[in-house]
Amino acid sequence: MAPVTTRVLRAISAVPFLLLAAWSFGVMDLDKMSSHTQPIAESGVIEWDGGKVDIIDHFYNVEVLDRIWRGGTATFSTSTLGYDSIASWQVFSFLVDVGPIYAIWILESYRGASAWTPMYLYV
Repeated sequence: MAPVTTRVLRAISAVPFLLLAAWSFGVMDLDKMSSHTQPIAESGVIEWDGGKVDIIDHFYNVEVLDRIWRGGTATFSTSTLGYDSIASWQVFSFLVDVGPIYAIWILESYRGASAWTPMYLYV
């Protein structure tokens, strides 16, 4: 395990990233997003100019999970079904950007200094 001073310096250097994450979460307009997707989730049908898709009512056969994922399906349908080209490119860009970060995270998790730390145990 790293010495205490090294861990403190690492924690201090992580503060700007934590502040950036908190700011980003605060800036997201969740009310606007939910007002756009709530009618889709309630109707159970995703419609666009090229067609429509029914949202499966009982996918998990667990009421809580079905209700939670119904909203997520309506939210991400614009990019996954391809009827919003801007959202499709944003998702593609996100996946391209997150790939190297995920690869670095996996490689770094195999370092001896990272063994048995809270993040290692979480994953």
